[in-house]
Amino acid sequence: MSDTQVKSILDLKLQRLTAIGFDEIDEELKILCKTIEKLKNILNNRSSLLRYIEEELINIKNKYGKDRITQFSDQALNLDIEDVIQHEDIVVTLTNQGYIKRSPLTSVRLQKRGGKGKIGIKTREEDFVTEIFTGNTASTVLFFSNKGKVFKIKGWKIPEGSNQSKGKPISNLFASLNNENKVTSIMLLPDQNANRKLLKILFITKKGKLRKNNIEDFQNIQSNGIIAMKLDKHDEIAAVKLVRDDQDVLISTFNGLCLRTNINKIRLFKGRSSKGLKGIKLSNNDEVISLSVINKVESSENEKKIILKNEEGMIKKNTKLMELKNKEQYILSITENGYGKRTSSFEYNNQARGGKGRKGIIIDKKNGNLVACFPVNQADSIMLITNKGQTISCSAKTIRVTGIVSRGVKVLNTATDEKVVSACLHLKDD
Repeated sequence: MSDTQVKSILDLKLQRLTAIGFDEIDEELKILCKTIEKLKNILNNRSSLLRYIEEELINIKNKYGKDRITQFSDQALNLDIEDVIQHEDIVVTLTNQGYIKRSPLTSVRLQKRGGKGKIGIKTREEDFVTEIFTGNTASTVLFFSNKGKVFKIKGWKIPEGSNQSKGKPISNLFASLNNENKVTSIMLLPDQNANRKLLKILFITKKGKLRKNNIEDFQNIQSNGIIAMKLDKHDEIAAVKLVRDDQDVLISTFNGLCLRTNINKIRLFKGRSSKGLKGIKLSNNDEVISLSVINKVESSENEKKIILKNEEGMIKKNTKLMELKNKEQYILSITENGYGKRTSSFEYNNQARGGKGRKGIIIDKKNGNLVACFPVNQADSIMLITNKGQTISCSAKTIRVTGIVSRGVKVLNTATDEKVVSACLHLKDD
């Protein structure tokens, strides 16, 4: 606007300014009143309302309509519920009293070393975690009972629980489980890949029968389980392990005998109908208590002696000795009266299957019989349980390393009528 125009407007009186826009406002008001009247008529008349909606939908169709991409069909699809289950990594925990649960792996937060960790499972005071493994909701988990049956379940069917929950009784998953027919081994089958073909399933019974099978023999398992292994009268499955032919196994008995043999020398059975072959020769009052998988090593007697003497100067100068030292494991043995020891895996010489084995720990009135034998690492914690319900947890490195034929050290002070009945790795719930 020019200066003259601005000055003319400013000179106008307020009455004249307000009258200038009156005609426009009056016209807009008339239009709004007509619109309101029209909308009221539409809302008050159902047929008018439906006709108006129809017109709007036709306009939308003409403006935005496209040919249908999807098709409706009466064909039934073979949809498995597993197809709609979200695949995610999980952590499965099992307690000594048989409570099981799964949690998302994301609930286990990565932390710096030296921290306090976080609660992973809430257990009763007398209960504790005995097994923990990671897998996927689509992973297959096998449960082997002492009576020779095997049950199969997918990871997503294991009851889900929070970090604060204790889980559900494992007997809820399989109706035939009870105090006499109980789970002795749990096995997470690997995914379908090249490494799976290298793995075998190895059974050992309390009477020393040994059997090796392909994983494929346990592909088709009914919901109520199938017979995994035929057993002699009064015999039970002691342990089941996932093994490779390039590993060794250590069979341990109640009377303190141990037999180490190469898995490759154990015959592979086809099917599940066989009772297996003799793994270790037992006396009448003896039985197998454990089966441990250990590293297979090729070494001379002189090299073993150097490793056992822990001659660091010679070991550091020799590449072969360094490799052997890295493969060294320690076997923990625990007796009824609370004695225990760690022994180098190089102390256990390989023997032929079916022999009597050799003495793995001194068994006498002071020590009692052997109740547990398994590999441990320096950082592991172990848990001992007695027939009186007492438990003790201690670090594996506090138990002295001794030779194969020795008594060991006192791990748990037992009362006169008290016996250690079990020992296992104490998998901390943080």
